[in-house]
Amino acid sequence: MNGIDNSCDIAGSHSLATRQAQSEITTGISAGRSITVSGEEKKEKTSLLDLSAFPLIFRYLKLRDIRSLEQVCTYLHAAVKENNALAKAWYRQFFSTHQYQLRTAITTKNDHQFRSWFESFSNDMALVDSLTNRKREAVFCPALLYFNKTNLMSECKTFKLETKDTIHANAIIRTAALSVDGRYLVTAVGDNSAMVYAQGANGSWVIKTAIIHNDLVTSANFSLDGRHVVTASRGREAKIYSLGRDESWETNVTVTLDSAIRSASFSPDSQHVVIVSMERMAQIHSLKNNGSWELTANLYDVRSATFSADSRRLVTAERGSTEMKIHSQKSDGSWEVKNIIRLEDSINLISFSPEDRYVITLNGHSKARMYRCETNESWKSVVEIQHKQVIHSTTFSADGRHVATASLDGIVKIYGQRAGGLWEEKTIIDHKHSVESVTFSSDSRHLVTTCHSHTAKIIGQEADGSWVEKACITHACWILSATFSADSSRVITAGCDGTVQITELQRSDVY
Repeated sequence: MNGIDNSCDIAGSHSLATRQAQSEITTGISAGRSITVSGEEKKEKTSLLDLSAFPLIFRYLKLRDIRSLEQVCTYLHAAVKENNALAKAWYRQFFSTHQYQLRTAITTKNDHQFRSWFESFSNDMALVDSLTNRKREAVFCPALLYFNKTNLMSECKTFKLETKDTIHANAIIRTAALSVDGRYLVTAVGDNSAMVYAQGANGSWVIKTAIIHNDLVTSANFSLDGRHVVTASRGREAKIYSLGRDESWETNVTVTLDSAIRSASFSPDSQHVVIVSMERMAQIHSLKNNGSWELTANLYDVRSATFSADSRRLVTAERGSTEMKIHSQKSDGSWEVKNIIRLEDSINLISFSPEDRYVITLNGHSKARMYRCETNESWKSVVEIQHKQVIHSTTFSADGRHVATASLDGIVKIYGQRAGGLWEEKTIIDHKHSVESVTFSSDSRHLVTTCHSHTAKIIGQEADGSWVEKACITHACWILSATFSADSSRVITAGCDGTVQITELQRSDVY
């Protein structure tokens, strides 16, 4: 069923989770300092002076609430620490697919890699030993480990950079990215190819597969589960390669459209690919149980297409239009337009926050606007971000609490969410040259930018919440791509000089 105007269902999964959480708590903290915990056949009153009650209470509090709670008294401070409540609340901020990414990045490290991961930011060997000896497969272990590592990184005023690997090509490298487990690297090369590399036992990178197109490859991306690669080219082709049991990469499907491919990307659950052409047509291909991919939708009047965090919806927009369309997958696997939402400004590009409650749009000029999905399913403009020149890139952090914009005017702006849902400008970083892209790390506390000065700047959030430049990676020519590894410890840059650099971040005074 099609809807129009200000209706939406994109935040449905988030609202459902909220309702479920609320339904599980029948009473809260009372003036008498006791609670009633539901979920048991017999409800019992529990004193707040009983530490065993806090794991249940902490489950329903947000990170900022727990931070406030631990300041009340030494007893509550001890309860927060005893239950690792801050780490768990920090982890709960992320959508399930992002939690999967964090877990994978942790559990695929061997003991040596894991120890090095912490030693690069701490001289405290007792702390390193304690964290290294944790059972990393435990449910909340990734929360504790990432929370500690992120805090150590946030304490640094600057980062020391160590180039771990440099990969050379005979042509411009447009993009480069690591798989979530860090075992594979994919590049889009200016000689009409994409290369998939694997890291050998000695740490060197070797080519596993060359994906050849008949024209320039514009993008190459891994699926979140690391088992598929999709490439897009100006030769009207998109190709999906899959990882076999023998660790080889083989072509699974080649998609040909009527014009050059603008973009190709996976859904967060790795089950769908959306391919957008220059002629405003898009296709969705879905993974079948037998491992093949099938066409499940043809979409028209599309310039920008983004999957929701739960992968059940796709949001599309046409250049110059004020409408965004929300497509939903039906029970038979096909897709239909569920809602059409009219916004205030024309739309060139569009992206959703991780919890699907906010959307930010670019109008192709110097303005970005953020909208929030209200409880009555209307969309309300909540903040306008203005630059002096064209905005090239915008992105949300994985925890949904920050958004960054990058512009031709050389400025990166970071906005943050306050209590009550208000958004405010947190900082402005002046690059002096046009900024082409901005990308957050998986821990949401760092971002990397690329600009025309042949540099990629790493900006980090300090312990007091401020954002500052902490390091700068340089190439001999323009940097076209800069991304973080899934564990946030490395930055992968690629550029016109035909090189990919894998740079490890370290504490500048750790040694």
